[in-house]
Amino acid sequence: MNLICIKCPRGCLLEIHSDIITGNLCPRGLDYAREELTCPMRIVTALVKVGRNQVAPVKTSKEVPKDKIFDVLDYIRSIRVDRVKIGDILSTNILGLGVDLVVTGNPDCRE
Repeated sequence: MNLICIKCPRGCLLEIHSDIITGNLCPRGLDYAREELTCPMRIVTALVKVGRNQVAPVKTSKEVPKDKIFDVLDYIRSIRVDRVKIGDILSTNILGLGVDLVVTGNPDCRE
């Protein structure tokens, strides 16, 4: 199995054979490969409805297990707010995963 490491800008090509991982130029590559094999994690980004016709970009404060992404997105879809600004925390400990939902941009009109 091959993976491209995303933990630093180098983008090392990792080769995984049984329990042997090669191709990493730093220790983060080993950690990334092990994580991808056992419990892949991702930051979730989405849009939250603001008011009647606006949306604001949001993201999770930390990575969530890959198999929970759709549950987190379903939760985010249920959120409606009147006002937000960059940096606002809309929700804490989403679904008991220990991550918060943070606003990352100003609301934008959607027609």
